[in-house]
Amino acid sequence: MREAVTQTADYDASHGMEVRLGPDELYQLYEIDRELSEPTPTSLVVVDDVLTTGAHFKAMKRILNMTFPDVPLIGVFVARRV
Repeated sequence: MREAVTQTADYDASHGMEVRLGPDELYQLYEIDRELSEPTPTSLVVVDDVLTTGAHFKAMKRILNMTFPDVPLIGVFVARRV
């Protein structure tokens, strides 16, 4: 297991925001830790506590797919908000 994606800036918790950040805005806050990108993974799993709009997952998936385009990626979520 590697925590290959880091967040470059803080922001208010999504559940406390009147207008949530979208995938494009969240993507701008993420970067790949190049020291943890080798060797190339054989699969990727993004784990998150709650799936609400999917914005965090979409942003994370985008940066990981750009870095590791041929590696299968799945998301695992503990709960889904209705």
